[in-house]
Amino acid sequence: MHRRRRRVALLVAVLLLLAGLAVGVRLLVYDLGLLDVESIEVTGALDVPQDEVLAAAAVLPGQPLAGVDTAGIAERVAQLPGIGSVEVGRSWPHTVSIAITERTAVAVAQTPQGPRPVDAAGVVYPAPVPPGLPQLTFGAVGPDDPSTRAALDVLAALPEDVRAQVLTVDVSVGGGVPQVTLGLTDDRRVRWGPAEESARKAGVLVPLLTQPGRVYDVASPALPTVRS
Repeated sequence: MHRRRRRVALLVAVLLLLAGLAVGVRLLVYDLGLLDVESIEVTGALDVPQDEVLAAAAVLPGQPLAGVDTAGIAERVAQLPGIGSVEVGRSWPHTVSIAITERTAVAVAQTPQGPRPVDAAGVVYPAPVPPGLPQLTFGAVGPDDPSTRAALDVLAALPEDVRAQVLTVDVSVGGGVPQVTLGLTDDRRVRWGPAEESARKAGVLVPLLTQPGRVYDVASPALPTVRS
C-alpha cells in the first residue's frame, strides 16, 4: 500500500511538472512576446519584386512566431506570376523565412496580351520575355496541352548549341499524335515527328546538321534524311 501511494504521488508530481512546463512554454512562446515575429526574410526573388512577395505573404509583425500560418503564406505567395515554388519556415527566435524558386522561361507563346514566357511545365505567365527563346507557333499553350508537352519535351532533349539555333516550334496533330517541326536559323527546318525517342533523335540530329541542306528529317531516327 505504501509503495502504491508513493507511485501515485510521483505520478501526480510528474503531471504537475508537465503542466507547469506547458504553462511556461505558453508564456514564453505566446504571451510574453519573447518569440514574436520581428522580420521577414525573402530569398530567391530576382525578377519577382520583393515588395509583392511581402504583400502576398501578409505576415503581421508582433504576432507569435509559433502561430504563423506557414502553409497559408506559401499558398498566397505561390499565386504571384513568375513563382514556381515556395517554402516558408520559421527561423527562431524572430524571423519568418520565405524561399522562392522562380519560373525559368524556356520558350515564348503568343497571347492576346502579347508574347509571354513559358516555363518547362508549360505554364504561360506574365513577365518580360528573355531574348533568344524559341517561339511556340501552335494554338493554346498550357501545361495540360499535349502539343505543348511534346514541344517542350523536344526542346529539353536538344543539346544547348542546337537549342540555340531553334527559332520556332510548331506542332500539328496527325492521327491523334503531336508531330513536331523545328524552325532553325538560316531558313532550315527539322522534321522531328512524335516526341517519342527524343534523346535518340537529338543524337542523330547533331551530326546531320553538319551536312548542307534545308530540311533535316529525324522522324525515323534509324533512317534520317537531308533535303535541299
